[in-house]
Amino acid sequence: MIKILSALTPAFVLGIILSLTFIIPEKAELQASSMSMDLPLRFDLSDWYGIRRQESPAERRSLAPDTLFSKADYRLVYSDEWDKAMPDVHVSLVFSGNDMNQSIHRPEMCLPGQGHLNLLATNTMLTLNNGKEVKFTRLTTFRRNPDIPDKKLHYIHYYTFVGKGNIRHSHTQRAICDILDRTLKGKVQRWAYCQIGTYWSPHLGITQEDADRLIQKLISQLLPQIINWEEMEN
Repeated sequence: MIKILSALTPAFVLGIILSLTFIIPEKAELQASSMSMDLPLRFDLSDWYGIRRQESPAERRSLAPDTLFSKADYRLVYSDEWDKAMPDVHVSLVFSGNDMNQSIHRPEMCLPGQGHLNLLATNTMLTLNNGKEVKFTRLTTFRRNPDIPDKKLHYIHYYTFVGKGNIRHSHTQRAICDILDRTLKGKVQRWAYCQIGTYWSPHLGITQEDADRLIQKLISQLLPQIINWEEMEN
């Protein structure tokens, strides 16, 4: 059903959404995401050291009051895969409230305002170290360095959405799932927007392949610990 709806024209999908607003239940219980807010810190995650990071005042002001945040930076402290220092990997979990439109913003909309240029998105499936597969949107960008104009910092962001028993890799897929749940089941999910990323640059001696492997290593180890896999429906 989701694949069929996502293939329809935007105008037709919009018509469906507007027509369904007449049958959306007035009240529905907000169900917790299957992703935990409790990110492992210090040496709780093998090979990594995690430090809590606070959301910015701008993030707090721009999102609804019932939005929840959980953020941490992870540094690889032991691995025989690299013989050089690697950058921190940033993990950002943003949990929606009742109004998704006021709780979670698409990174494609937010990153340009932070100076990110040349946004390119692709889909990728990653296998975790528990054998589960999770589909992500992989987003690449770059920012110019004001101190060194001829040298750019390149960024890689992996993101996906985790609801109550659901994982959706794109904003469109998540929106369709949310609409169907609200209209057919009277179910309102607290979606967790999960973004994990880092940077790379040739002048720092870090390649894009290095950055990708670093992020994927953390994702593979972290997600099995913070997602309740017994709740997963599909």
